[in-house]
Amino acid sequence: MTSPQGPSSPVPAVHSRTAALVLLVVLSLVWGFHWVVVKIGLGYVPPFTYGAIRLATGLATAVVLLGAQRRLVVPPRSETWIILSVGVLQVAGGALIMNLALQVVAAGRSSVLQYTMPLWVAVLMLVFFRVRPRSNEVVGLVLGIAGLVLLLNPAVIDWSSPGEVAGSLALIFNAMLWAGVTIHIKRHTWVLSPLELQPWQLLAALVPAMIGVVVFEPGATIEWGIVPILCLLYSGPLATAFATWASQAITRSLGSQVTATGFLMTPVVGLASGWLVLGEQLGVFDVIAFGLILGGVGVTSLLAKPAPVPPERLPISAS
Repeated sequence: MTSPQGPSSPVPAVHSRTAALVLLVVLSLVWGFHWVVVKIGLGYVPPFTYGAIRLATGLATAVVLLGAQRRLVVPPRSETWIILSVGVLQVAGGALIMNLALQVVAAGRSSVLQYTMPLWVAVLMLVFFRVRPRSNEVVGLVLGIAGLVLLLNPAVIDWSSPGEVAGSLALIFNAMLWAGVTIHIKRHTWVLSPLELQPWQLLAALVPAMIGVVVFEPGATIEWGIVPILCLLYSGPLATAFATWASQAITRSLGSQVTATGFLMTPVVGLASGWLVLGEQLGVFDVIAFGLILGGVGVTSLLAKPAPVPPERLPISAS
């Protein structure tokens, strides 16, 4: 492991457009089906333990891959806040909220609620930075919020079940966290590449996950077998380590606008796999609500024009 001697200039792993599009399809399938995989895995492994093992195996995979490329470096102090932001809020928070919510919320519904993230970016930019949303973002917000209202109405969700309501609201909060980290990523002045910071972000994520295991699941029992092992291998090396690298490679090759639109395939895959594999039922209200939400996210992502990236960081970096 080496220490950088100043700002590095890593060569981005840019693929051809065709290769990047193929990788985009593969990644959308991996992430979309991951909701079903975790739903199944939680039947054998408690949620905090599942998250900790997922992050540990993902971390080990990232360390081995970067070590083989001799790109395992000690980050400078200027990267501390982006490591904590991505690692603790997005990765650890996202994984643990996902695991807890999937115990009471359908996998397909969970994937759609999570992917409302682009809608909340516009809201957070308005609230904290007074950046007025563009016309396409306003249209996207109206469609997305209409879909959320329909998705959470008493005819679709059982409000007498505190767990289902809390799980759905937690997933929406998780999407807001993801949106906040996305803004931080866009406004951060990078010294190392995101890929070189990945092991440190996963390490930062692993710490709260392990604390959760010690506090909430000290005597947890794991029903070991081929199914939970395959689920954990899917979640760690594939859906965490590989997916993080792939998402960065795709963004560098296709640009953020095309990538954001392409990732709309992920909740579609989540819905379809939940229906096909888990037998989750889709009612008329569900289909209309999912269509409104995905349409809102699509309008927000597809029509958005690149905005200038300001040099200053989010307030989170100074806290």
